[in-house]
Amino acid sequence: MASTDVKKWLTLTANVGVLLGLALVAYELRQNSDLMRIQINQSRADAAMMSNQQMFESAYIPQILIQIRDGNELSDEEMLRYVAWFRGTNRNQDNVLSQYFSGMLGEHTLRSIEDFARDAVDASDYSREAWRLTKIGYSDQYIQFVEDAISGNTGE
Repeated sequence: MASTDVKKWLTLTANVGVLLGLALVAYELRQNSDLMRIQINQSRADAAMMSNQQMFESAYIPQILIQIRDGNELSDEEMLRYVAWFRGTNRNQDNVLSQYFSGMLGEHTLRSIEDFARDAVDASDYSREAWRLTKIGYSDQYIQFVEDAISGNTGE
């Protein structure tokens, strides 16, 4: 009889230990998720600052963007520089969309990327040509998202 009571107590103690272990694992996972979100936000901020700094320090990109805005022609060299800048900017947006669909970013993210697609990707003949030349290098999900935003198929 005493042996049965001891086994019951040991089983109960083991079950409580398992539950406590599971609670600890859940707590650790939550902490890791929070830390990952913080790191992603910092990475995004760093990428945005670096992109802005490169543009501000560039002797070419601001002038190219002004020429496009004003409807002026670009030389072949300017178009190459613009396409390289455009590719990097879209690569960042592709990464942001991926982070959003992984649950790492808030709801405002989709609106931001839609606005970017309309305001930057579909802004001029040059941007549409740059999109045509570079879109093969982005994720299928991003390509579809941008194409939908440009065509107005985003559900808004």
